[in-house]
Amino acid sequence: MSEGQKRLEPRMTRGGFRFQLFMWIVLAVNPISQLVARSDEPWDGFHFLMVALLILCAAGLAYLFYVRRRDGHFWDEEEARRADWDRRGRQL
Repeated sequence: MSEGQKRLEPRMTRGGFRFQLFMWIVLAVNPISQLVARSDEPWDGFHFLMVALLILCAAGLAYLFYVRRRDGHFWDEEEARRADWDRRGRQL
């Protein structure tokens, strides 16, 4: 493992990243669909709330991609270690 760098999200694995990515996308679909479905209505508090939720989802996705870019090599090292462990176990 890289000794000089610390992980940004120590508990997040590649599977955790995929799950969170899926959940943020599902959460972002709701305000998009609500804004499209109610596009003919005048803007009120509900529309602004949906725009705020959409901005929050965009920030969450941006942070996830930042974590992926920064911690990706840690995930690769963990997968290589697991593959080596599996390979050694099969040789026994």
